[in-house]
Amino acid sequence: MTGQDDPLLHVVPGPEQHGVTRHGLGLQRHLAAAHGGGVELLRCARLDEVRDGALEGRVAAVQVTDRLVAGDPARATSTWRRLVAGVARLTVVLHDLPQRSDGRTRPARSRLYALLAASADEVVVASRHERLLLAAVLRWACPRQAEAVLSRTQVVPLPIERVAGRDRAGHAHGADLVPDDPDDPDDPDDPADPGDPADPGDGVLTVVTLGFVYPGKGLEEVVDATALAARDPRFAGRRIEVRNLGRASEGHEDLLEQLEARAAAAGVTWSTSGWVDDADLPRLLAVDAATVPVAAHRHVSASGSVATWLAAGRRPLVLSSRYTEELASRLPGAVRVVRPTELARAIADALADALTDAATTMLDGTPLGPSWAEAAAALHEVATRPAVSVVIPYYRDQRMLDLILARLRAQTGVAGGLEVVVADDGSPRAPDVGAGPGVDLDEHPTPGAIRSLRVVRQHRDGFRAAAARNLGARHSRGRVLCFLDGDTVPEDAYVAALQRACLRAPTLAVGRRRHAHLTGAWPPAPQDELPEPAWLDEGYRASDHLRAADDGSFRFVISAVMALSRSVWDAAGGFEERLTGYGGEDWELAWRCWLAGADLRHVPEAVAWHDGPDLAGRAEQVAAVKNVETLRLSPLLPHPLVRGRGWTHPQPDVAAVVRSRGWTPGQVVVVVEALLRLGDVGVWVEPSSLPDQLLDPRVRPGCADATVLARARATIEVTRPVAVTRVPWTAYPLDLTATVSPPSSPLVGSDSSGVRVTAQRHRGRVDLHGEQLPPVWLPRAWVEPVPPEVMVERWRQDRP
Repeated sequence: MTGQDDPLLHVVPGPEQHGVTRHGLGLQRHLAAAHGGGVELLRCARLDEVRDGALEGRVAAVQVTDRLVAGDPARATSTWRRLVAGVARLTVVLHDLPQRSDGRTRPARSRLYALLAASADEVVVASRHERLLLAAVLRWACPRQAEAVLSRTQVVPLPIERVAGRDRAGHAHGADLVPDDPDDPDDPDDPADPGDPADPGDGVLTVVTLGFVYPGKGLEEVVDATALAARDPRFAGRRIEVRNLGRASEGHEDLLEQLEARAAAAGVTWSTSGWVDDADLPRLLAVDAATVPVAAHRHVSASGSVATWLAAGRRPLVLSSRYTEELASRLPGAVRVVRPTELARAIADALADALTDAATTMLDGTPLGPSWAEAAAALHEVATRPAVSVVIPYYRDQRMLDLILARLRAQTGVAGGLEVVVADDGSPRAPDVGAGPGVDLDEHPTPGAIRSLRVVRQHRDGFRAAAARNLGARHSRGRVLCFLDGDTVPEDAYVAALQRACLRAPTLAVGRRRHAHLTGAWPPAPQDELPEPAWLDEGYRASDHLRAADDGSFRFVISAVMALSRSVWDAAGGFEERLTGYGGEDWELAWRCWLAGADLRHVPEAVAWHDGPDLAGRAEQVAAVKNVETLRLSPLLPHPLVRGRGWTHPQPDVAAVVRSRGWTPGQVVVVVEALLRLGDVGVWVEPSSLPDQLLDPRVRPGCADATVLARARATIEVTRPVAVTRVPWTAYPLDLTATVSPPSSPLVGSDSSGVRVTAQRHRGRVDLHGEQLPPVWLPRAWVEPVPPEVMVERWRQDRP
């Protein structure tokens, strides 16, 4: 639980009449009632008004839709990155998710929503339908992170709580109705006179819709269907009207006259009430004022207006959609689902039924839910999970585990709390953490800093530290993910120091690993201390503690004392589980994190003590162990310091794509051959037009796989038949990324060469940090056009 010293900050933007705002404030009342000072409210008209640093170090839950972030998607992106910088833990409650009906605005909205979701530790949506909409957004905008983000996306349905004291006629007696549709797009103006409903005895039958008037709400369909229903002989002598309770959304006032004219041409009347105050709403939703309630949204994702009808005790007609079918399944009998083509007949039948028995549109004892208190409790449970996760790979060393857990309980300064996951790599006997394997201790708090402690296990199949760490990470929820080896004991400020580094920006951080014979006494006695590895200290000093990291800095990352921002973990995808045996998996992960755009940082104040000497202190083992590690890594990590020079592996250092549609075979051969001369390059020809006689393991048809691109330092895309004669780097470079980085990069903004060169790290910086991609085109002078009638033999002769 988040306590008084670390309260949950609930951010609710928007004017009080806005649907998202009303939803958030409704939850806030119940959060405050249940948790008192453990929940704070931050109100603002729009999120771009929130001051810098307002969420820094806080555990926050933010109610958000794109229109309440900033005035346009471009500003919304920068606003959101600024807002959540440094937040200790973040939950976003998403409303009005992008979908096909958005038309031309869909791509920009999708990119924004992908950022909102990917930057959060937990995502809350209001329906399974919305989760599917989010899945489509993520798989389009950020496919590498999509599954990880979806794994932490929770469905908390909109609250639907019956109004107290409602009689069969539908009159309310005390209690608030559910706020209007959180997904309605715009803010209301000042309340208008709601008008008086028709007298029940005047012979008027009403078909009533609820909420803002805006395109796509289905109001035209309701008008047309009601006009057809009015021709039914059962309603001879009866006047039938269509009414809407609510006002036009900003910018759509013209729809009011259009709907009035459409209804008049069809032989019925249509009117809207203007803004309706909460105090007036119950009588306007009652059966004597609204004969048939209808919600005809075609593209609704989670409807507050439907929830309002249900809370008022009414059973509305709704058009069949993925959301309404989900609602009907979750709350059997609560809604009457009809196909769009059957709406007129359904309205006619509902009007006829109402003449016979008004209770046919009433819910009576139909169960609803969740209640406001239940929805608030679900949000609180998700939002206040621990902010930092420590994963400890374990194998048969209970003494050291006891010491590590004792020091983790003593951690100080951790914002948002700490969880520990012990990942057992198939020990004969499960580790003892006080509860046994697989048991979450959230309900049995341990003393000290640890709020949650659990054990997860995998079967023994050799040394699989990478797989064990991934297993632990899958069972963790923190915004910062720390890895601590089972023979490495942290000092009391260790976790907080790494957390601070990882909250400043998307970061892979490494602490200071000291060495001693850990006999059980704490801290280690001076006589038990052992030398630290000099090569690490030299690497950190030479790179200003990795602030000046380059392509070779992966060598200074050790998983025994490592932490990552969750966004970096998602982008990299975790440890490579094919790497079994001792060593190397931390370098391989650090390589992919670097290419994914992560900052690298050495945090010397984050100190942990390794039991025993570094490998360098065991001279008789160093050569054998390191050589095996190098051979294990070389197929996956193409840096020359690991792979060497001249070797060929399926994973290249540079991935080249040749767009050869319409080229002659001679052009393809010359262009591919020029690329292969550049060093450790793999070539993909799309569409495949390479002669069958040319078999080379470096040349493949189709497109490069995403896992290959994630490990390659650069991609070269040849879009015209030109031979690349020069690139910014020499063959097998130690620091390729720097050669294409401003301000020294020779790449240009013009595509006159037809060859695009993109550093994988630059592409990652765009995704992780929101940076602009620098120029990516080779200068025109660095390529040579290849004519269609090229004679390959002559070309080779003239250009040896």
